[in-house]
Amino acid sequence: MKRSLFLLLAMACFTLCLSGCHNPEREARNRQAVLVVISGNNSLSPEGQDDYASLKQSWLPKENDREHILLVYHHFIDQNPVLLRLYQDRKGNPVEEIIQEYPFETNSATPQTLAAVIADAEKAWPAARHGMILWSHATGFLPPGYYISPKEQAGGASLLSFAEDHGTEIDLLDLRQTLSQHHYDFLVFDCCLMANVEVAYELRNCCDYIVFSPTEILSDGFPYEKIVQPLFTQSAEEAMKFVCKSYMDLYLSQSGIYRSATISLVRTADLEALAAACRPIFQNHRDQILTINRSGIQPYFRYDKHWYYDLDDFVGHVASDSEYRSFITALDRAVIYKDATEAFLSIDINNYSGLSIYIPRAEYTVLNNYYKTLQWNRATGLVQ
Repeated sequence: MKRSLFLLLAMACFTLCLSGCHNPEREARNRQAVLVVISGNNSLSPEGQDDYASLKQSWLPKENDREHILLVYHHFIDQNPVLLRLYQDRKGNPVEEIIQEYPFETNSATPQTLAAVIADAEKAWPAARHGMILWSHATGFLPPGYYISPKEQAGGASLLSFAEDHGTEIDLLDLRQTLSQHHYDFLVFDCCLMANVEVAYELRNCCDYIVFSPTEILSDGFPYEKIVQPLFTQSAEEAMKFVCKSYMDLYLSQSGIYRSATISLVRTADLEALAAACRPIFQNHRDQILTINRSGIQPYFRYDKHWYYDLDDFVGHVASDSEYRSFITALDRAVIYKDATEAFLSIDINNYSGLSIYIPRAEYTVLNNYYKTLQWNRATGLVQ
């Protein structure tokens, strides 16, 4: 009897020890998960594979580290898309732990696929804090297909906000809805033309910080071998500043046209005040805005894709002195890091606020009607 009691007590203590050492609910409360989404089933597939290789060679959480989880979804040409966890084994070698493999015909540029990936990542590694890096083609606030084929004369846009897969693209409004599954400490866009004030405002309730570029991004993208560790070891703000600085250091070390980069970091909590400062400016100077000489305002586009102008330079051309003072105070609070090379490819960078904006043109009826659906326009009334 004594021996039986002893065994029962020993088993109870062992069970308590196990539950104390491995408590999934407690682990989730302490866990940070960073998800990298590489939508590379397109013309950028080789560059996506290069960046994924850099990720594997970066600092990685250790195998038994259950508080810092690096997850990657990648989809490349002629490959099945896959969701996996990246970590290093005891010898420091990178390990790819497959979480979910998706059908070959999966389209990675739909909100349904992105939502499924986010849900699968959370099911495998539930976390209290989230960060995300989104990698692909992109064209900011524009409706799907408009950048390539702005069918104004035909009466409707063709069927990019983010990603591209066989002509399919994720609309900004759908992206915001999909990302609303979690609140993210940060979003990093390794894709072109995303640093629009329209994008920032649309996603302001999805995250605390956004890193993005108002111009295109050269194919080398971000220096992943340097930026992964700070995502887990620094505060979100300091990590994002490190990401921005590392990005600029990469391109400032280049020569010729490869010395081309713009980057900015937005604190989303201050975007409401920025919209409030812009609203009276847009209301009081509507006629001036519609007739403004756009050639005198800092552009961020090439190939006559004239939907991206510097926010500060634009507002400075139309606002009164008092309106501008209120505006620049709000802008400086929202954009907490910005940097640019002297030129981006063929674009001279003379005025740089870190954010672009659409300057309305009356003849763009399709684009203007779409723009009215954006939260930025509802808050500021830029397009009537």
